[in-house]
Amino acid sequence: MQEYGWLLDVYIQDNTAVLWIKREDGSLIRITDSYAPSFYVKPIDWVDRYQILQSLQDYEHTKAVAEEDKIVSIAENTKVKLIRIETRSVYGFNILVKRLSKDHEVYNADLEHVQLYLFQRLRIEPTSKVAFEHYNGRLLWMKKLDDENIVEPPPFSMMRMNMLYSMHKGKRELHEIEVYDKSSVFTVKKEDLIDYISMQNPDIIVLPKCDEVALQLLIDNKLSISRVDEQEQVKRQGSWGGRILIGDSIIGHSAEQWGIAGLVERARFGFLPLGIAARWLSNKTIDSRNCYELMKRGYAIPREEYFESARQLCELAERDRGGINVTPEAGILHQNVASLDFDSQYPNIMLKKRLSYEDPLGNYDSLGLIAIAIEPWLRRRLMLKRIRKELKKGSKEREYCEQRIDALKLILVTSYGISGCCWNRFGNVLTFEEINRYSREAILKAKYIAQQRGYEIVYCAVDSLFVKKNGANREDYESLAQEISEKTGLPMSLDKHFKFLAFGKLKSNGVSSALSRYFGITFDGEIEARGVELRRNDVPEFIKRFQAEFILQLLDHDSIEEVIDKGLVSAKKVLRDYLSMIRDGKVDTMQLMLRRDLRKELDKYKVRTSHSMAAIQLMKEGKDVAVGDTINFFFTDHDNKNPACRVRTVPEVMYDSVFYSKILMTAANSILEATGLKVESTKDYKLGLC
Repeated sequence: MQEYGWLLDVYIQDNTAVLWIKREDGSLIRITDSYAPSFYVKPIDWVDRYQILQSLQDYEHTKAVAEEDKIVSIAENTKVKLIRIETRSVYGFNILVKRLSKDHEVYNADLEHVQLYLFQRLRIEPTSKVAFEHYNGRLLWMKKLDDENIVEPPPFSMMRMNMLYSMHKGKRELHEIEVYDKSSVFTVKKEDLIDYISMQNPDIIVLPKCDEVALQLLIDNKLSISRVDEQEQVKRQGSWGGRILIGDSIIGHSAEQWGIAGLVERARFGFLPLGIAARWLSNKTIDSRNCYELMKRGYAIPREEYFESARQLCELAERDRGGINVTPEAGILHQNVASLDFDSQYPNIMLKKRLSYEDPLGNYDSLGLIAIAIEPWLRRRLMLKRIRKELKKGSKEREYCEQRIDALKLILVTSYGISGCCWNRFGNVLTFEEINRYSREAILKAKYIAQQRGYEIVYCAVDSLFVKKNGANREDYESLAQEISEKTGLPMSLDKHFKFLAFGKLKSNGVSSALSRYFGITFDGEIEARGVELRRNDVPEFIKRFQAEFILQLLDHDSIEEVIDKGLVSAKKVLRDYLSMIRDGKVDTMQLMLRRDLRKELDKYKVRTSHSMAAIQLMKEGKDVAVGDTINFFFTDHDNKNPACRVRTVPEVMYDSVFYSKILMTAANSILEATGLKVESTKDYKLGLC
C-alpha cells in the first residue's frame, strides 16, 4: 500500500541502507534497502586491465566486476574505460580500495557510503517529502514529492539537552541531564533519561559537545536513546536508531537559530542526511552537491587532493585582487540613506558570465559545473525572498522563510569563496579571480551611475552601495537600483532605507573610519547594526539591550534637529537608568556574563587573561575544559592585583558595578562618537554617579 511521509534519516549498516520515514500522521517507520558499495579503478594498460579483471572475478569480497566508460575530468570531458568493482560489504570495499589505490587511480573511493547510496541508488535528498511502498520492512520503491513552495519545515521535532558531568581521576562522571523546554530548563536523572526521551520522542536532539564528549557519555553510561537496536549507530553523522544527534553550534550559529527549516535547506542542497549537513562546513556540502551532479551525468569522482600551482609574481599582482570598498566618513550622522545590494552578486556573476571551474573565462556557451550545481538554488532563494515579502513580520512562517534564505545565502556565497580553493577537488584559482574582476566592474559602474544621477556615495562594500540624496524617497532609490540592474546585467534591489545612519571609527587610532561598523534606524523603525557591541557575541546581554534602547531613543526622530534636541535627552535618560540599575545591584548576574573562546591550552597562556582564570576555576570545580570551549564568566573585582580574584563563573556572587558601568559607558560613547554628537560631560557617568 502506498504511504506518504518525510525522509528523516538515512545511514548505512555494512551492506544495508536504513531509512527512517516520518509519516503524515506523525508515526515513524524503519525501512531497509540493499547496498552494495562500488568504486572505479583505472588500469595502467591492457595487461593490467586483464589482471585486475581476472584476479577480482572470484575474490571473496567482490560481488561484480565490469568495464564501463566514464568521464574522469571536468576539463577534458572525454570518456575513458574504467573497471567498476562492486563489493559485498563496506568492509570489503575498504580492503579493495586500500589495496588498489597503492598503484592505481581510484574513483568514487573517498565519498561517504551514505553519499554513494543516495547518489547512485535512492536519488532522493534526505528530508524530502516522499511516497513509498514497502514489504516486510524492505523498500519496494520511493518517489520524491514536490513541496518546494511550502515554507514550513517537515514535522520533525527537536529537543535540547546538556550533559552535566565532572572530571574524577581523569574520567568523566555523568551526574544528570539538563533539558531545555522552550523557556524553561529542568534536570533529569540519568536513570530516568531513557524513559523521558521515549515519552518526548524527539527526532533531533541538540547536545553541546556532541561528538567530542556527550555522545560517548551516553554510550559509556549505557543510555541508549535509539528507537531500535542500540548497535544501529553511526557516530560520524550522529544517527542513532531513528534519532539524530547534533552539536549546539552549526557554522557559528545555534541549532535553534538555523531551525529545522535552515537545516533542511542544507541537507537538500548537499544531498546529505541531516546529521552530516549539521556537521560539515559549506565547502564539503557544496562538494557533495557537485559530486552528485557529476555522477548523474556519467562522471567518476577523483579523490580530493591538495593542489596549488606556481605562478609569476606579475600575474598575481594583476589578477589576485578582491572586491572594492569605499571608506565611509565617521563622526557624521547621515540622513535619508539607502543601501542598494546586488542580490547574490557572486552566484549571479558565475551564472550570467558562465564562469566555472572548467571554463574560468566563460568562453563556452554551455553551463559549467558551478552553474549546474547552484542555479536551481539561486532561483529558489529568490523565490523565497518573494514569498517573504507577503508574510507578516514576526510570524512563524516568516521565520521559517528567513531561516531557509539564510542557509542558502551561506552556501551560495561559499560557492564563490571555494572556487579557487586548493582543497576544492574541482577548484580553479582563475575562476575565483575572474569572479572578483566582474564584481569590481559591476560596483564601479553602479557607483558611476549613482553619481551621474546626483547621489552621494556614503559607503561601498564589494556588493553593496550606500547612497543619499536630499529629497529622495523610496521610489527614487528603487528606480536607481533598477537602472543599475539593467546596465550591469546583475539584479540589484533596495535593501534598507535608513532614516539615520552613522559609521564608527577605528579603535586603534580613534580617527580613521572603520569598514563594516555602522548602525542606524530605518523608516520602518528597525535598528540595523554591524560591528558594534549590539552585534557582538562576546558582549553581555545587558549591555546589548542597553545599546539597542540607547540607539532607538537617540535616532527615532524625524530630523537631525530633533535628534539633537530630543534624542540626546532621551538617550541620556536611558544611560542614567541603566547605570543606576548596575550601581544598585538590580541586574541579573546572568545578563552580565561575558563569553570568550579558549584558543589554546591553559599552560600556553603567557598572560593570565580573565577567561583563562575562569577556565582554571571551572577545572578546579571538576568541570571538563578543552580548547575551543566558550568560557562564561563575569567580573567581581576587575582591578584586583591577583588575576584569579577578578572573575567568577558562579552567577550568585556580586558583580563589579564600577567595571560594568565603564563598559556601559563605552557602549554609549561608541554610538555618540560615531554620530558626532556630544554629551555635556561624560565624566559624571563613568562611575555611575549621575
